[in-house]
Amino acid sequence: MQVASREFTSVTPENSMKWRSLAPAPDEYDFSGADQLVDFALANGQRLRGHTLFWHRLNGLPSWLHAELDAASDPAARLRELMADHTATVVGRYAGRIAQWDVINEPLGIASGDFDRENIFYQLLGEEYLDLALLHAHAADPSAELFINETFTEFQPQKFDALIALAQRVLARGAPLHGIGLQGHFFLRAPDEAVLRDQLRRIAALGLKAEITELDIPLPLFDTTPDPLAAQAQAYADVFNACLAVPLCSGITVWGVDDAHTWLDSFVITAGNAPNRPLLFDGQLQAKPAYHAVVDALLDAVPWRIVSN
Repeated sequence: MQVASREFTSVTPENSMKWRSLAPAPDEYDFSGADQLVDFALANGQRLRGHTLFWHRLNGLPSWLHAELDAASDPAARLRELMADHTATVVGRYAGRIAQWDVINEPLGIASGDFDRENIFYQLLGEEYLDLALLHAHAADPSAELFINETFTEFQPQKFDALIALAQRVLARGAPLHGIGLQGHFFLRAPDEAVLRDQLRRIAALGLKAEITELDIPLPLFDTTPDPLAAQAQAYADVFNACLAVPLCSGITVWGVDDAHTWLDSFVITAGNAPNRPLLFDGQLQAKPAYHAVVDALLDAVPWRIVSN
């Protein structure tokens, strides 16, 4: 925890604020894990990002939701009610303390620009669910910045185009959208600085903030290079330089503190490459070349330096 408090200025919960983690049963909440993280961040003067209100994949949905909807005479109306109650309960609890919320996570298909066919929110409510979620979150905490967070757009141009079009439609309908998060899980290929910079600029052109929200870059991507750690460091520098080139790129979140605690080592697609070693600190909490590359990128962006002899 010392590294987390010393080296980072922002905190995002990996799982403790997901609907499944918070609500073991309808109308029943357990905030113990989430509260602990909030207390930690506030005690260390760190920004908090809420992650995530509505996500239909993996561990995003409460285990009881489908049965609850199946039993309802009007499943769509019941889902609207549950979304409103969940948002008021969770966002309201942390109002004034959480700076940003990933209100909607991964609405689109993994490898397409269409809505995911397994997205229960879209199945029952259509695109209206985006607006409802944003409006409820804004009502619960008008001071929070509200984001749509999406994955694998960085190397799928058509999906990124669809995300931009989606954001434009949301804004045209007057929903309170303040930013778009690109997750930055680069476990299929290394980042391309020019492509990423262009995408961040296109988000900013909508008047929205852009953030890299879940950055990790596995070391095995660079196994064929002479110095994998140096290549990983350059990839991290490329991501930071892309963000630093765009004034409305307001933050980068790495998805974990150290290599010993990464979701990639247990995720079905990447577990075979374990240890993935995708983060800025190694398993012994020692700074890696990637850490120093990030620090250098940030220092280079500072318009002045204090030099002492």
